[in-house]
Amino acid sequence: MAPALSVCAIWEEIERSESYLVCSMFEEAASTSSSVLKCLYDTDFTDSIEEFQLDDVVESAGMVLVQSLKELGRTSEMLKELKLFFSSVAAIPVQVVLTGACFQISEGSVSGLKEFLEEFLGKWRYVNGEYYVLSSIDQSGANLERCQHRVLRVEQYLELVEVYAMTLLGTVLNDMGLAISWVEKAELPEGKKQVIYPEFCFGLMIYKFYLDKLAD
Repeated sequence: MAPALSVCAIWEEIERSESYLVCSMFEEAASTSSSVLKCLYDTDFTDSIEEFQLDDVVESAGMVLVQSLKELGRTSEMLKELKLFFSSVAAIPVQVVLTGACFQISEGSVSGLKEFLEEFLGKWRYVNGEYYVLSSIDQSGANLERCQHRVLRVEQYLELVEVYAMTLLGTVLNDMGLAISWVEKAELPEGKKQVIYPEFCFGLMIYKFYLDKLAD
Protein backbone atom coordinates (compact mmCIF):
# COMPACT_ATOMS: atom_id res chain seq x y z
CA MET A 1 0.00 0.00 0.00
CA ALA A 2 1.32 3.45 -0.88
CA PRO A 3 2.54 5.80 1.87
CA ALA A 4 -0.40 8.16 1.29
CA LEU A 5 -3.80 7.18 -0.02
CA SER A 6 -6.86 9.06 -1.10
CA VAL A 7 -10.24 8.17 0.33
CA CYS A 8 -11.10 6.55 -2.99
CA ALA A 9 -7.96 4.41 -2.89
CA ILE A 10 -8.71 3.30 0.66
CA TRP A 11 -12.20 2.19 -0.34
CA GLU A 12 -10.66 0.24 -3.21
CA GLU A 13 -8.47 -1.59 -0.69
CA ILE A 14 -11.51 -2.29 1.48
CA GLU A 15 -13.37 -3.73 -1.50
CA ARG A 16 -10.35 -5.86 -2.37
CA SER A 17 -10.20 -7.26 1.16
CA GLU A 18 -13.94 -8.02 1.05
CA SER A 19 -13.49 -9.80 -2.29
CA TYR A 20 -10.70 -11.91 -0.80
CA LEU A 21 -13.00 -12.82 2.09
CA VAL A 22 -15.85 -13.84 -0.21
CA CYS A 23 -13.43 -15.95 -2.27
CA SER A 24 -12.15 -17.70 0.88
CA MET A 25 -8.71 -16.12 0.47
CA PHE A 26 -8.54 -15.45 4.18
CA GLU A 27 -4.82 -14.74 4.54
CA GLU A 28 -5.06 -12.09 1.82
CA ALA A 29 -8.21 -10.64 3.38
CA ALA A 30 -6.58 -10.38 6.80
CA SER A 31 -3.41 -8.86 5.38
CA THR A 32 -5.23 -6.27 3.27
CA SER A 33 -7.64 -5.21 6.01
CA SER A 34 -4.73 -4.94 8.46
CA SER A 35 -2.88 -2.73 6.00
CA VAL A 36 -5.92 -0.47 5.68
CA LEU A 37 -6.20 -0.08 9.45
CA LYS A 38 -2.49 0.67 9.76
CA CYS A 39 -2.75 3.23 6.98
CA LEU A 40 -5.70 4.98 8.62
CA TYR A 41 -3.77 5.65 11.81
CA ASP A 42 -0.29 6.21 10.37
CA THR A 43 -0.89 8.26 7.23
CA ASP A 44 -2.12 11.71 6.26
CA PHE A 45 -4.78 11.62 3.56
CA THR A 46 -4.44 13.31 0.20
CA ASP A 47 -8.20 13.98 0.30
CA SER A 48 -10.18 15.35 3.21
CA ILE A 49 -12.24 12.70 4.95
CA GLU A 50 -15.46 13.28 6.83
CA GLU A 51 -16.06 11.68 10.21
CA PHE A 52 -18.82 9.44 8.88
CA GLN A 53 -16.55 8.22 6.07
CA LEU A 54 -13.79 7.42 8.54
CA ASP A 55 -16.25 5.52 10.73
CA ASP A 56 -17.43 3.44 7.79
CA VAL A 57 -13.91 2.67 6.58
CA VAL A 58 -12.66 1.65 10.02
CA GLU A 59 -15.68 -0.54 10.71
CA SER A 60 -15.49 -2.22 7.30
CA ALA A 61 -11.79 -3.00 7.65
CA GLY A 62 -12.26 -4.21 11.21
CA MET A 63 -15.11 -6.52 10.25
CA VAL A 64 -13.09 -8.09 7.45
CA LEU A 65 -10.18 -8.60 9.83
CA VAL A 66 -12.14 -10.39 12.56
CA GLN A 67 -14.02 -12.56 10.06
CA SER A 68 -10.76 -13.51 8.35
CA LEU A 69 -9.07 -14.41 11.62
CA LYS A 70 -12.04 -16.57 12.56
CA GLU A 71 -11.85 -18.47 9.28
CA LEU A 72 -8.10 -18.90 9.71
CA GLY A 73 -8.62 -20.49 13.12
CA ARG A 74 -6.99 -17.51 14.82
CA THR A 75 -9.96 -16.38 16.87
CA SER A 76 -7.83 -16.23 20.02
CA GLU A 77 -5.66 -13.55 18.36
CA MET A 78 -8.49 -11.11 17.62
CA LEU A 79 -8.07 -8.90 20.68
CA LYS A 80 -4.30 -8.66 20.28
CA GLU A 81 -4.63 -7.85 16.58
CA LEU A 82 -7.25 -5.15 17.12
CA LYS A 83 -5.21 -3.48 19.85
CA LEU A 84 -2.34 -3.05 17.39
CA PHE A 85 -4.34 -0.57 15.33
CA PHE A 86 -6.25 1.47 17.91
CA SER A 87 -5.03 3.90 20.55
CA SER A 88 -7.54 2.49 23.05
CA VAL A 89 -10.18 -0.22 23.10
CA ALA A 90 -12.90 2.45 23.01
CA ALA A 91 -11.67 3.54 19.57
CA ILE A 92 -12.61 0.14 18.11
CA PRO A 93 -16.03 0.29 16.40
CA VAL A 94 -18.66 -1.28 18.63
CA GLN A 95 -19.88 -3.61 15.88
CA VAL A 96 -16.35 -4.98 15.48
CA VAL A 97 -16.08 -5.48 19.26
CA LEU A 98 -19.47 -7.19 19.36
CA THR A 99 -18.72 -9.48 16.42
CA GLY A 100 -15.27 -10.40 17.71
CA ALA A 101 -16.66 -11.13 21.18
CA CYS A 102 -19.40 -13.37 19.76
CA PHE A 103 -16.85 -15.25 17.64
CA GLN A 104 -14.64 -15.86 20.65
CA ILE A 105 -17.52 -16.99 22.84
CA SER A 106 -18.89 -19.32 20.16
CA GLU A 107 -15.50 -21.00 19.83
CA GLY A 108 -14.79 -21.12 23.55
CA SER A 109 -11.78 -18.83 23.20
CA VAL A 110 -12.55 -16.33 25.96
CA SER A 111 -9.13 -15.75 27.50
CA GLY A 112 -8.81 -12.01 28.14
CA LEU A 113 -12.30 -11.29 26.81
CA LYS A 114 -13.80 -10.42 30.20
CA GLU A 115 -11.16 -7.77 30.85
CA PHE A 116 -11.40 -6.45 27.30
CA LEU A 117 -15.18 -5.96 27.44
CA GLU A 118 -15.02 -4.52 30.95
CA GLU A 119 -12.54 -1.93 29.75
CA PHE A 120 -14.59 -1.09 26.66
CA LEU A 121 -17.89 -0.72 28.53
CA GLY A 122 -16.21 1.28 31.28
CA LYS A 123 -15.01 3.94 28.83
CA TRP A 124 -18.52 5.27 28.16
CA ARG A 125 -20.97 7.38 30.15
CA TYR A 126 -24.65 7.98 29.64
CA VAL A 127 -25.66 11.55 28.71
CA ASN A 128 -28.61 13.48 27.32
CA GLY A 129 -30.98 10.58 27.82
CA GLU A 130 -30.06 8.99 24.48
CA TYR A 131 -26.30 8.63 23.98
CA TYR A 132 -23.24 7.03 25.48
CA VAL A 133 -20.11 9.14 25.01
CA LEU A 134 -16.47 8.56 25.82
CA SER A 135 -15.84 9.53 29.43
CA SER A 136 -12.77 11.58 28.50
CA ILE A 137 -14.69 13.91 26.18
CA ASP A 138 -16.10 17.26 27.26
CA GLN A 139 -19.50 17.30 25.56
CA SER A 140 -20.17 21.03 25.89
CA GLY A 141 -20.79 22.22 22.37
CA ALA A 142 -19.72 18.92 20.82
CA ASN A 143 -21.40 17.84 17.62
CA LEU A 144 -22.59 14.41 18.72
CA GLU A 145 -24.17 13.54 15.40
CA ARG A 146 -20.93 14.12 13.47
CA CYS A 147 -18.54 12.45 15.92
CA GLN A 148 -20.09 9.03 15.47
CA HIS A 149 -16.98 7.10 16.48
CA ARG A 150 -17.14 8.76 19.90
CA VAL A 151 -20.86 8.18 20.45
CA LEU A 152 -22.88 5.00 20.97
CA ARG A 153 -26.63 4.73 20.74
CA VAL A 154 -28.29 3.24 23.80
CA GLU A 155 -29.28 0.09 21.93
CA GLN A 156 -25.68 -0.45 20.78
CA TYR A 157 -24.38 -0.22 24.33
CA LEU A 158 -27.11 -2.48 25.71
CA GLU A 159 -26.44 -5.12 23.07
CA LEU A 160 -22.84 -5.34 24.23
CA VAL A 161 -23.98 -5.34 27.87
CA GLU A 162 -26.08 -8.42 27.16
CA VAL A 163 -23.16 -10.23 25.55
CA TYR A 164 -20.83 -9.31 28.40
CA ALA A 165 -23.04 -9.77 31.44
CA MET A 166 -25.58 -12.41 30.49
CA THR A 167 -23.67 -14.47 27.93
CA LEU A 168 -20.04 -14.23 29.05
CA LEU A 169 -20.30 -13.75 32.82
CA GLY A 170 -23.58 -15.50 33.54
CA THR A 171 -23.44 -18.33 31.03
CA VAL A 172 -19.90 -19.05 29.84
CA LEU A 173 -18.05 -18.22 33.07
CA ASN A 174 -21.04 -19.24 35.23
CA ASP A 175 -20.46 -16.30 37.57
CA MET A 176 -24.04 -15.19 38.09
CA GLY A 177 -23.20 -13.20 41.20
CA LEU A 178 -20.71 -11.04 39.32
CA ALA A 179 -23.09 -10.70 36.38
CA ILE A 180 -25.97 -9.48 38.53
CA SER A 181 -23.69 -7.19 40.55
CA TRP A 182 -22.32 -5.62 37.36
CA VAL A 183 -25.79 -4.95 35.96
CA GLU A 184 -26.89 -3.38 39.26
CA LYS A 185 -23.92 -0.98 39.24
CA ALA A 186 -23.82 -0.28 35.51
CA GLU A 187 -24.67 3.16 34.17
CA LEU A 188 -27.82 2.15 32.31
CA PRO A 189 -30.91 4.19 31.46
CA GLU A 190 -33.22 3.89 34.46
CA GLY A 191 -36.19 2.71 32.46
CA LYS A 192 -34.05 0.15 30.67
CA LYS A 193 -32.50 -1.14 33.89
CA GLN A 194 -35.94 -1.72 35.41
CA VAL A 195 -36.79 -3.89 32.40
CA ILE A 196 -33.42 -5.55 31.86
CA TYR A 197 -32.59 -6.47 35.44
CA PRO A 198 -35.63 -8.71 36.20
CA GLU A 199 -35.39 -10.37 32.78
CA PHE A 200 -31.66 -10.80 33.23
CA CYS A 201 -31.99 -12.42 36.65
CA PHE A 202 -34.83 -14.64 35.47
CA GLY A 203 -32.82 -15.76 32.46
CA LEU A 204 -29.85 -16.66 34.63
CA MET A 205 -32.06 -18.58 37.05
CA ILE A 206 -33.58 -20.61 34.21
CA TYR A 207 -30.15 -21.35 32.79
CA LYS A 208 -28.81 -22.44 36.20
CA PHE A 209 -31.87 -24.69 36.69
CA TYR A 210 -31.23 -26.23 33.27
CA LEU A 211 -27.58 -26.93 34.13
CA ASP A 212 -28.55 -28.48 37.46
CA LYS A 213 -31.04 -30.79 35.74
CA LEU A 214 -28.38 -31.91 33.26
CA ALA A 215 -26.03 -32.69 36.12
CA ASP A 216 -28.59 -34.93 37.86
